[in-house]
Amino acid sequence: MDNFEKILKEYEPMIYHLLNKYQVRDPENEYYQELCITLWQAFEEYQEGKMKFSTYAYSKMNYRLIDLFRKNNRIREQEEVICQENKQKSVIHERHYDYDHILLQQIRNLLTEREWYWFEGQIFQEKTLVEIAREKEVKANAVRHWKRKAVVKIRKLLESEKNS
Repeated sequence: MDNFEKILKEYEPMIYHLLNKYQVRDPENEYYQELCITLWQAFEEYQEGKMKFSTYAYSKMNYRLIDLFRKNNRIREQEEVICQENKQKSVIHERHYDYDHILLQQIRNLLTEREWYWFEGQIFQEKTLVEIAREKEVKANAVRHWKRKAVVKIRKLLESEKNS
């Protein structure tokens, strides 16, 4: 092991060079440890006469880093797919949620006809402000105005419900 400790001290700048080359942020030193292990494997597997050890070690560590990047990207992509699937499931679940009819009736009684049209369109039918404006044949700014006024009224209602 003494021989490897000497090799590690000698090739540690190469490890840091590779980490800097690929701009690796490594707060837990995981990549550093992987490169040390790869250096050790290169030290164990090296056959003299084929190439210089420094070239062999550099290429082994370089390819190991690339493999780690690919592996981490695959994991990240799989996590994103799972996250997207969970979001879709939760949206589907929310759509089947049994609404609080009393609260909805209170909101309906508070809002004007136009404000309720915005509420129904955006909240229940998931329409954009532009789509609602087209349906009512008004500008999107008018629908934004309805929304602003409705939100103020709904907030007041919810705060009074929370305080009671």
